[in-house]
Amino acid sequence: MIGTRYAAWLVAIGWVLASPAQTDDGPDVSFGGQYRVNGYVADNDDGAADRQTAARLRIRQDIDVEFSSDFSTHLQMELGDTTDNLTTTEADVKMRHAVMMYRTGRVSIDVGLLPLADRFGDTLFSSDWNYNPLAVSVEFGIDPGVLRVAAGVIDEGLESAADDDTTHYQVDYWWSGERAGWNAGVSYVELSNPLGESASHWNAGIAVNGKIRKTVLSGFVMASRTSGSLLGRLEDAGGLAATFEVAMPVGAGDLSVQATHAEGAADGGGFLPVMSIVRANGYWGYTGILTVQGPTDTGFDGDSVNLSNNGYGLDTLQVKYTLPATDRFSVQAALGWFGNTRAAGRESTVGKEAMVMATLHLTPVLALDLGIAFAALGDGASGYHQGPAGDFNQEAGTKRNKNALFTRLQAEF
Repeated sequence: MIGTRYAAWLVAIGWVLASPAQTDDGPDVSFGGQYRVNGYVADNDDGAADRQTAARLRIRQDIDVEFSSDFSTHLQMELGDTTDNLTTTEADVKMRHAVMMYRTGRVSIDVGLLPLADRFGDTLFSSDWNYNPLAVSVEFGIDPGVLRVAAGVIDEGLESAADDDTTHYQVDYWWSGERAGWNAGVSYVELSNPLGESASHWNAGIAVNGKIRKTVLSGFVMASRTSGSLLGRLEDAGGLAATFEVAMPVGAGDLSVQATHAEGAADGGGFLPVMSIVRANGYWGYTGILTVQGPTDTGFDGDSVNLSNNGYGLDTLQVKYTLPATDRFSVQAALGWFGNTRAAGRESTVGKEAMVMATLHLTPVLALDLGIAFAALGDGASGYHQGPAGDFNQEAGTKRNKNALFTRLQAEF
C-alpha cells in the first residue's frame, strides 16, 4: 500500500506542475473566513470539574488565489481558542488548509492539507471537525456520477521507519438526481498498534436518498473491520451500522427524525468508524451534549459520542423541529435517546437529552445563537476522545446530569 500512496502523489504533482501559467492580468485573490466567539456555562455534576464557565474566541481566515480557470490555491489559517487576552493572545496561529487545486475537463485534483469529509453524514470523518490530512484527492466525472480516489497521511511518524505511518485511503462513487441519489464508499486506514506492528481498519458502505413530494428519506448501511491488536483483543473487531432519516415540513416548520444502530461488543470490539480510530468527531446528530452542534463544539463537548460509542454499540432515536419565526429568526428544539450499548459491567443506557436553540441572523454573514441543553448521562458513555475500546466518562454505576447554557456569535463569509 505504501508504493500505491507515493505513486498517487507523483501523479498528482505532475498534473499540478503541468497546469497553465497565470494570465498577464495576474491572479484573482479573494478572502473568506469564520470569526466566532463562544460563551457557555456548563454544569457537569462530577465534583472537581463540576462547573465550566468560559468565553472563547476562534478565527479562521481564508486566502483564495485563482491563477487561471484551471489552477487555484486555498489557504486557511486558524487562531485557536484563546486564554490570555490582555494585550495579545497567547494562542498560536496555525495552518488548517493549504491546497493546490487543478481542474481539467472532467478531472479535479486537490493536493495539500485537504479538508476531507465522508459522504455518510459526517459519521466516519469530518472536515468540519478538523479532518485535514496531507493528502491527494482526485475526482473523475464518470457517467452517471463522480468517482473520488484519495490518499492521505494523518501521521508520518519517523521518516526512517516505513511502517509507523497512519495513512488513510478513500474511494467513493456517488450519483445525484433531481429526486434521488446514492453513494458507495470504502475507507481504509493503515497504522501501527501499540507494539509498533502493522494494523488496519476499514469501513465500507452504501447510502441512498430520495424525495417523495416534500418528504426527504435517507439512510445507509455500513460495515467495519479493525485489527484486534489495536483494541487489546486476540480477534479482529467488526460489525454493522445503519441509519435512517426522514425530514418533512410540519405546520410552519420542519421536522426531522433520525434513527441509528451500530453493533457493539462488551469489550469495544463492535462496529467502529474512522473517527474513533483517530479520536475525532463529526456533526452527525441533533443534540448539543451527547452529539454536537456548531454552538456546542467548544470546551464542554467531552461527553459527545460517535456513532458506535467507541465500539461498545449504540442505538439512537433523535427528533428535531425547526420553526422559522421570521426571515431572520428561528427556533430549534431537539430530543435524543441514546442506548443499547453493551459495555461490560455498565448500564445499556448512554443518556437522554433535550436541547432548545434560537438563532438570529443579524446580517447575511453574522448570526447569534443562544441555547440550553439538559442531558441525563448513564455510565455507558464513552466520549469520542477516549478512542477505540476506550475508557468511559464516569465510574461504573454512576449517573449524572449535565446542563449547559451556551451562545455563539459567528460571522462566516
